[in-house]
Amino acid sequence: MSRSKTLDATPLGEDRFGFVARLTDTAFHGNFPGGSVVIHDFGAEGVVEGPRLVLRELAVVAYAHPYEDCPFAIPPTVQLIGESVASGWRRTVLAALGGARGCTHVNTLLLGLSELITMVIFLRINPEVAYTPDTRGDGRWTRAAARVAPGLSGACYGLRADGPQVGLARDGINVGVDEMPPSL
Repeated sequence: MSRSKTLDATPLGEDRFGFVARLTDTAFHGNFPGGSVVIHDFGAEGVVEGPRLVLRELAVVAYAHPYEDCPFAIPPTVQLIGESVASGWRRTVLAALGGARGCTHVNTLLLGLSELITMVIFLRINPEVAYTPDTRGDGRWTRAAARVAPGLSGACYGLRADGPQVGLARDGINVGVDEMPPSL
């Protein structure tokens, strides 16, 4: 068995971002012709916007599924439009589509949309500061990240408050490289 998940995010302007997501399960070496078979293949496309990444558009498609009635789990996904993928997303998805109200595979695909948070932060930083070894090495990238996403310090091991990246960002302030947001 193999599961493939992809998520692509694209800036659309005015703090709006388009996304395309896909989840595909493929079985190998089983009792079926051809050596492999796609069991589940679901896709989602849509738009999120604003600081809370509110879902403004969503279209879910069933390309391959094991049972004839599997696609009937897709129409209720529109309940998620208007919700934030940045806050409480897991709870929201499972409340609307959990159990027999939805499809485990569609839910897994939709739960993965919370990964847009990191992707959108990157897309918001990049116009301000190029992602290069130099900007990461001298703290400019981390300072820009803190301006775009206040409270980023402590979000992961690499951005721990006592770590080298946060330290470089703080040191840049002391030598007047640029202003440091108070959150870092």
